[in-house]
Amino acid sequence: LAITFLILLGYPVPLTASQIIWLNLVTDGFLVIALALEPKEKDLLRGAWRLTKGFLVNLVSIERILLMGMVMTLGTIVLFDQYLSIAPEKATTVALTTLSVFQWFNAWNCRSERVSIFVSRFRDNTFLVWALAIVATLQLFALHAPFMQKVLHTVPLALADWIVIIAAGLLIVMADELRKVVYRARLSTAPRRAE
Repeated sequence: LAITFLILLGYPVPLTASQIIWLNLVTDGFLVIALALEPKEKDLLRGAWRLTKGFLVNLVSIERILLMGMVMTLGTIVLFDQYLSIAPEKATTVALTTLSVFQWFNAWNCRSERVSIFVSRFRDNTFLVWALAIVATLQLFALHAPFMQKVLHTVPLALADWIVIIAAGLLIVMADELRKVVYRARLSTAPRRAE
């Protein structure tokens, strides 16, 4: 979405092909594997559950996809626009890193559809902690190692840049926490299924 909207708005392409591959294989790959090892939630089968028609993607999933996609898209567009006047290569590096950081935080959001990340215990999924440490280290490697700079067309980012990017990344946590509050309220008012 970020790439599509930026192109439609007349901006240059914000990510190179190698950067897109980096996001999909490295950033997403480790986090997805760690999420697959997430322990099941307590009381998972209790509450007001309705039988579904067997769709893999339900209304809640669609809401989450749209909300998270919108936050990631807007955050990336705003930061890319701000850094483009400084240097195009720095703008693409910021866009790449912003999307990576969004994914880091969103992985914690995805641990539960309804439970706040501030309630979930981090030690319950040490795989995710390690995955985050690995992808953060690899991202730093991608920005600072000369070989990776050539492959991914990146430049080093200053601490101030990281602060801006991490602040933007936290928006996805805030958005999903609000969504979870609404979701829990809906569950509490939904009619209970027959036992």
